[in-house]
Amino acid sequence: MKRWIPILKVAVSLGFIGLLVATVDMGELLARARDVDIGYLLLCVVISFLMVAASTWKWWYLLRQQGHPVPFLRMYRWYFIGYFYSNFLPSNVGGDVMRAWLAGRYCGSGSAALISIFAERFTGSLMLLVLALGMPFVGGRLWRHPAVWPVMVLALILLAGAIGLLVGGHAAARSAWLARLAAQVRRWVHADRPGRIAWLWERGSGKVQALGAKAGHLRDVFWRDPRVAGVVLAQTLLFYALTVANVLLGYRAFGAWPMVGGIAAVLPIAMLVGMIPITLGNLGIAEGAYVVYFGLVGMGKELTLAMGLLLRLKIIMLGFVGMVAQMTLPAGTLPHEPESPDPEAAQTDSPPGNVHS
Repeated sequence: MKRWIPILKVAVSLGFIGLLVATVDMGELLARARDVDIGYLLLCVVISFLMVAASTWKWWYLLRQQGHPVPFLRMYRWYFIGYFYSNFLPSNVGGDVMRAWLAGRYCGSGSAALISIFAERFTGSLMLLVLALGMPFVGGRLWRHPAVWPVMVLALILLAGAIGLLVGGHAAARSAWLARLAAQVRRWVHADRPGRIAWLWERGSGKVQALGAKAGHLRDVFWRDPRVAGVVLAQTLLFYALTVANVLLGYRAFGAWPMVGGIAAVLPIAMLVGMIPITLGNLGIAEGAYVVYFGLVGMGKELTLAMGLLLRLKIIMLGFVGMVAQMTLPAGTLPHEPESPDPEAAQTDSPPGNVHS
């Protein structure tokens, strides 16, 4: 079944793309592309590099807090290599796995590298969920829309689970009553018998335990020095501000200037929907989410699709930059097929098709 998953994702991606093409005026879309403003297009490209720098800064800071100072520019280069692996290579080697391997090899601690990458991703996800819950209220009655409030409910559920991991951490694994509850649920779903359900249970529980351990370590880092949490919060907010600017410049490249408040209010919802892992690299679903949700604040379909395709092209561009960065590494720096230092590491990659760059 696993080998069919990529094929199914490609089919779903093509379905979303076909739906988008069928619902927009292709003539207007092509006209938008021909009238692109080169100046704003260049600014839109520049901000992608600034967004990668902001992500690298948080990763650099979190790794430094664990006692492993690594030159920023070196980690900046590794981040681009991560884009290359996430977007271009048809293998199980994700970009975060490669970043963890490079950082762990450099600083001599694979666990510290993994924890820093997990913390970078986890704190970003927490912020996205908080914004998805709060920002629609900024947009007046936006939160009441039937396409918005279900996503807010999902964000609430995911946020509760993430906070539970962060607060519980290692303690959850040692809790007697949680162990009894898990055993009861396991019997209810018949995962206590040999078979597919038991295998899925063991795989899922292993992932939850691994995430809990990493979240517990992150909590300990914040508990030892609350200033670290403040810096990480500021870094994450900076990244979101750049993400809003990224969308605004994407629209401006095609001659539109949307309301900042409207875009900021609906963007977290669009990002969350665009991250649902049912397509290949979130191709199609991300662009569809932009068309639907930015349409709620008055942005036209053709204009939004043009903006979304521009963001997609920038993701591809960053992947090519990463390819060049890898090609110029010293010989022997990268193995042919690096093994993940942690089987859960490959699960941390963020979807390449969202508005993160």
